[in-house]
Amino acid sequence: MIAEEWTTQWTRRRTLILVVATALFPVVMTIAIVASGSSQVDRVGDIPLVIVPHRSGLAVPLIALSSTMRFFLPLAVAVVAGECIAGEASTGRLRYALAGPVSRTRYLAVKTLVAASISAALVAVLLIAATASGLLAFGWHPLTAVDGDQTSAPSVATFSEWDSLGKLAIGTAYIAAGMASIFAFALLLSTLTTRPFVAVAGGAALSVVSRVFNADYLPGVNLIGRYMPNNDIDLWQHLFSSPPGSAGMGRFLILQVGYVAVFATVGWRLFNRRDVLV
Repeated sequence: MIAEEWTTQWTRRRTLILVVATALFPVVMTIAIVASGSSQVDRVGDIPLVIVPHRSGLAVPLIALSSTMRFFLPLAVAVVAGECIAGEASTGRLRYALAGPVSRTRYLAVKTLVAASISAALVAVLLIAATASGLLAFGWHPLTAVDGDQTSAPSVATFSEWDSLGKLAIGTAYIAAGMASIFAFALLLSTLTTRPFVAVAGGAALSVVSRVFNADYLPGVNLIGRYMPNNDIDLWQHLFSSPPGSAGMGRFLILQVGYVAVFATVGWRLFNRRDVLV
């Protein structure tokens, strides 16, 4: 059943469009950076990190991950999860699937597993495409980053090629894990509606709400912001600070586990109780 679902989802137009769009984003971004000239300086993220992309091709995946982790990737993940059940219900396929000798729990588990693997693959595709286009454009060189948050005496750090690549891999895994709450919430909504757009919009909205409840932009919400599911998705960028830091990353990952447990449990119970065959 998993192999059949895997083949079905990976051959769907929606999945292919998401993969192509994710791969094209860093390519177009690289072309824009090349066109901007060799003196271009980019401020990356909320820290922010200050880098000169033309000095290392590894700057491109750093910029690509930072610029997509707040909206583009959550939207892509929400599309995959939101379509998971609601898409089947909207076309009538869910009714026939559950009429067969398969439990709803198993059906939901298979759909979730395949959708989650596609979501993780999208984040990996972004890293691979960004790294490839960056290296082709600017070459294999050490990456230098300036901690732009330290205005009095900005710290400069230079990382070797392999060290930079390792940190980017960790950042990619961290971002992929940070998409878990968005995925689980969109999947929960997908079990409640026959309109995929509602589930997709809800999943993307969760990321937006997390961004709103950020003390950097809305003073006085620090207590709430610490528990928003997508608020600390950028902490991996501190791996490129001097000295490198990982404070808060563990707490953020534990928070993801909590949100996923709640959303997945609620979604499973509602899916098993709801009359989706009518």
